[in-house]
Amino acid sequence: GKDTLRTQSYFNLRNPLFKDVRVRQAVLGYGIDRQTIVKTALLGQAQPLWSFVPPGGRDHIDFGDHYPYNPDKAKALLKEAGFDAKHPLKYTLTTFSAEPALPTIATIIKTQLAQIGVEVTIEIIDRPIWLRRLLQNRDMDQVLAASSNVFDPYSRRFVLDSRKGPNPSNHRDARVDELLDQLAQTTDPAAYTRLGHELQRYVIEQMIYVSATSLPTIEAARDHVKGYEFLHGFKKRFERAWLEK
Repeated sequence: GKDTLRTQSYFNLRNPLFKDVRVRQAVLGYGIDRQTIVKTALLGQAQPLWSFVPPGGRDHIDFGDHYPYNPDKAKALLKEAGFDAKHPLKYTLTTFSAEPALPTIATIIKTQLAQIGVEVTIEIIDRPIWLRRLLQNRDMDQVLAASSNVFDPYSRRFVLDSRKGPNPSNHRDARVDELLDQLAQTTDPAAYTRLGHELQRYVIEQMIYVSATSLPTIEAARDHVKGYEFLHGFKKRFERAWLEK
């Protein structure tokens, strides 16, 4: 089945280091090899992912052609933005180990970014502290996390809207809010899809809220569990399940 969960990584846009979109595109667009992350950290079970809407979510767009792994292009963009061997980009990537793949993904990202001259320090903290720092202190440079299920582009409104909700990337982009408002107001399915695509393209072009991979939902049951339905991670329902013993 398609994955509706994802690993996500994005910058704290309050931090002056990440104000220039070229820096964000270099690091999160061209600078990390998502295919290697999938193979190594997720044993080939996931898919490379850029959008905040994973495969399995409605109106998902695959940005693989838009942001292929290209270390040379990443280096060139960093140089344009004022970062090079003499003045490298240095920051901390913060994650937690409650989702076991995250520390491994963080290590791979650190190694890949070193190849384009970016010096990343990894910080692994307990998830409750991580959440407090994300939502209250708002002091992390780059975040690596795992998301809950995503049904469609609008279902992320609670994290994308800069006027209310957690807004974990701390963006102040009125265009994002405007597209969310338009999505909320339309009753036309074709317009809903068009706006959902436009929102994804804008958010990924600007690298405001970005994914690294999908996150496989794997469920196992013994032979004597009958009637259990796999709902691709959207829900776990046991109403019709029974044990044959």
